[in-house]
Amino acid sequence: MIKPTFYKSFRSRRYRDVQQPRISTLNTLNKSNNIILDIGFGTGESTISLVNNNPNYLVCGVEAYKPGIQLLIKKNILTHYGDALEFLEKIDKKTISEIYMLFPDPWQKKKHRKRRLFNNYTFNIIESILVKKGIFHFASDNINYAIQAKNIIQKACMKKVSFSKNRGSRPITKYEKKALQKNKFIFDIIYTKY
Repeated sequence: MIKPTFYKSFRSRRYRDVQQPRISTLNTLNKSNNIILDIGFGTGESTISLVNNNPNYLVCGVEAYKPGIQLLIKKNILTHYGDALEFLEKIDKKTISEIYMLFPDPWQKKKHRKRRLFNNYTFNIIESILVKKGIFHFASDNINYAIQAKNIIQKACMKKVSFSKNRGSRPITKYEKKALQKNKFIFDIIYTKY
């Protein structure tokens, strides 16, 4: 599958002024078992919650928002600062137990939807790095994005995928709280790799 071309320029950020871990995050992940990835954690609350609720797992947050990264570094939580897709491409296959992508930017305008993080290419990588019976949890309050994500997973797996009737074990995020205050529906997709 070909990587979407907009990733080559769109997601570039300056990575200065962020303390980097002494040991490579990728090396740590590729040598560990029971790993949870929290992709796009924003200010860090979801990753902190995952760490607290999963003491037997190594939790790693992936984000391009400096204040969130700095908070997790201060709390000694494994992080990667930079583009999530570029990071996922470098992870060894069949190494990740759970991946959370909670309330990614929906890029609501039709002309901007190509910028969405979750697409066919991203799911192909996610599916390849999950262990057998590994879980991918996608959540959004944007119905268009949620339906697009469901269709991508359904097409790739060639089986019917439904929205979850519950939120599973995922943490509540700042964005979810805002959405609920506006009486928006939350759409959860919990995919298990077989």
